[in-house]
Amino acid sequence: MVAIIKCRDYEDEYLQFLEKLHQSRRHEWEWSFSRRRDLWSKGRHLLLIASMDTYGRFEITRVGKAVRRRGAKDQEQQVRVTHVRPLRRPLPLDELLAGLTAAQRRHLVEEGQQTKGTGEAIRALLLELRPELREAVKLIEGAIDSWDFGTSRAAQEVALQRDATLGVTRMAGIQAPQLAEWDPPAEELYDDTVPPLFLDMVDGSHRLQEPTPRPAALGDRPALEDHLVTHDTRAMLGWLSEETNHVAWREFHEHGRTLLVANANRTAAERLLGCDIIFYNVSRHSLVLVQYKKLDAERGGFYYPKGDRNLAKELVRMRSLDRYAEMQAWPGDEQRLDPSPSWIKLCHPRSVLPHTTEMIHGMYFSRRQFESLRDDARLKSEKTGAVRFGYKNVPGYLDNTLFARLVETGQIGTAGTSTDLVRQQVIRSFRGQRNLVFAALSGEEPPQAKRNAQRRGTQ
Repeated sequence: MVAIIKCRDYEDEYLQFLEKLHQSRRHEWEWSFSRRRDLWSKGRHLLLIASMDTYGRFEITRVGKAVRRRGAKDQEQQVRVTHVRPLRRPLPLDELLAGLTAAQRRHLVEEGQQTKGTGEAIRALLLELRPELREAVKLIEGAIDSWDFGTSRAAQEVALQRDATLGVTRMAGIQAPQLAEWDPPAEELYDDTVPPLFLDMVDGSHRLQEPTPRPAALGDRPALEDHLVTHDTRAMLGWLSEETNHVAWREFHEHGRTLLVANANRTAAERLLGCDIIFYNVSRHSLVLVQYKKLDAERGGFYYPKGDRNLAKELVRMRSLDRYAEMQAWPGDEQRLDPSPSWIKLCHPRSVLPHTTEMIHGMYFSRRQFESLRDDARLKSEKTGAVRFGYKNVPGYLDNTLFARLVETGQIGTAGTSTDLVRQQVIRSFRGQRNLVFAALSGEEPPQAKRNAQRRGTQ
């Protein structure tokens, strides 16, 4: 459903205040308003938020998700708004509504919930006039109430695994809206047990003991290729089964490519030392390893390397991997902006798990950049002299979007890497008491222009 709200001056000012307040924290926030109850009779809505410009004309400045709350007064309804996203280019409301047919305009509600037909037409016009909103609208429409788990260590590990699972689908350039649909664990979580796996919470995923299903709806792909993909899937899942039976996995298929994603763990939450991503592009023979590190809210939102007792051991692993990959490289291999496989993601731990495909905001560093920054005077605390990483002092980093795009387009990661090295890293993640998200992408590798067209839905 679609709804429209025309902000009063004080409401628009408050929205601007909330945006500025939460922008630096990179946290989700919410806003509430009240309107006549008969205009908000039911359901959840894609909300078009209109503000008045300097000439007194309304323009769409933001979109969000609206959900009814309790009644504010006898004849008024309180509405809760979340997932607010600004428009880079505000859209005059009159321009948007001018595209409606005469029949649709007869059913148009100036402010409030629209009828199904008129709402669908408004949504289509919005995306036609502002196509850059497609991802935001998809996120808003897929969002339902979050799972608030507070300080549970086990649940925080699930949150990291969810983020890593979303991350590998982005690295593959594959749409995975199914990952927004999951059910929280029915049982209470305990930190002295192995946490649940995120993919176990997603409908359509498989446990390790289940037979490998035949890929569905793959069109005219040859039967032999189907067999090879299934064989590779079994082989790679076998690497995990040798270390633990606590494995959940799923395959995603898009444009002739197959992405195997597996979640695996064998360590109790209280002894886990973080989450690893191991992403392997089979066609490119390219490996990327990402290790998660947590920013500490109680210490000003910083990560202190000196306080991480496992960092030295993990950096030894990364240096060894980077050196080995460099030694195995050949002059004829594909060129990369950065051919080293080892990366670190710093991010805030989550206390809420949302029903979206939005990732945790974070900073990505190659292993070399991370070690270089440890010697950078700009990262030293003025009070203690301790080196610390945070949004307030790091001079540069890659965000989720840029990092995933560079991996997808083959600008980051090794070249000519064998599956033996990938298997070795899987084993090392388990032995390092790490939560693991493993992904392998196989199938067609069309030119980037074609992939871009497929992403836009034009081919």
